[in-house]
Order: sequence, then structure tokens, then C-alpha cells
Amino acid sequence: MHIQDGVLNPDALVVSGAAAVGAVAYAGVALRRSRPRLGLALAGAGGVLIAHLLDVPLGAGLTGHVVGGTLLAVALGPWLAVVTMTAVLALEALAWGDGGIAALGVNVMVMGVVGVLVGWAVYRGVARLGPRWTVPGAGLGAFASVLASALVLVGVYGGGTPAAALPHYLAWAALEASATAAMVAVTLGWAAHRPSSRVPADLRRRTALGRP
Repeated sequence: MHIQDGVLNPDALVVSGAAAVGAVAYAGVALRRSRPRLGLALAGAGGVLIAHLLDVPLGAGLTGHVVGGTLLAVALGPWLAVVTMTAVLALEALAWGDGGIAALGVNVMVMGVVGVLVGWAVYRGVARLGPRWTVPGAGLGAFASVLASALVLVGVYGGGTPAAALPHYLAWAALEASATAAMVAVTLGWAAHRPSSRVPADLRRRTALGRP
């Protein structure tokens, strides 16, 4: 889903970049009122970097891959997930050229803001139905996350090739939903058998209650 430089017009880059800066700044301010789990965020960033290596070219400077935003949000809470995904996207653009530097704001907006927050909102809404809905909520949140990111991408482009790529993104959304639900299920199962393990137990309490 990374966008390369030279694909979008300057107006789209400026508007999306400004929106991304505002959203990430708000997330940073929100984190000051909490106790962010930096070690878990670092581990999550590493996992997302690995997932993003599985790029499939879709044409017009676009790629398809598992994003990981909802899984980050479930594990870290939405605001730390936004900051973590932003850091990952910046590292990919600067170190490996995966996504353009000028287009970094667009990529952050599409995957790091819209993807994370939509996935979190859907997950949280479903998880509120009860603990048994935690895993389905994570899967539905991941599906909605990728679909929302794809729709924003189409909007930024103004139609054209991204719209034609929507069926491919639907397939990636289904894959991400399955992977996210499986990861949450495994984590909760492990936490249930290791109640003394601080981080998984904390994740278990937070996911069951549907709160950051």
C-alpha cells in the first residue's frame, strides 16, 4: 500500500502531509497522559517491518501487503500504535526507499492514522459485546482497517488504478483479518496459561474490556 514519489500531485501531498502531522502530534500529546509500553512498541515495530517485506506490486507505484495496524492498536492502544506505525513507515522510506519520502505523509495518513484508528474503533465496538468477542472483533477490525485505508488511497488518487486494485486489497484485507484474529487468539490463549506473565496478562485484560 506504499505510495512512491512522483505519483501524486503536490496538492495531495501537502494536504495529506499536514493532516498526518496533525494526527501524529495529537497522538503524541495523548501519550503524555499515559504510560506507553515502549518495549512492546519496539517489538511490534519489528513485526510490522517483517510483514511489510511481503510486498506485491499492484501497478501505478502501489504495493499490497499485510499492514498490521489493528494488531498494533490491540496490543498498544490506538495512540502508541499510530506513533509506532509512523516510525516504521519513516524508517522504511528513509532507509530502504519503500514508499517515497515526499509521499511519507500520505503513507502515514493511509496506513498509520486511518488504518490504525478505524481498525481500533471497529475492534473496540465489537469487543464491548463481551470477552468472547475479542478475537472476532480483532479480525473484523483488521478487515475494516485495510478496506478503509484502500478507500482513502482511492480518494487521494481520485480514482484510476487504485480503484481497479480494490479487489486485490479486499483479498489482503481478508488475509490480514485472519492473521490478526489468529495472533490475538494465540496471545490470549498463552496469557490464560501464564497468569504471572505481566505483558500478556495486561493485554488479556485490556482486550477483554476493549480499552487502550
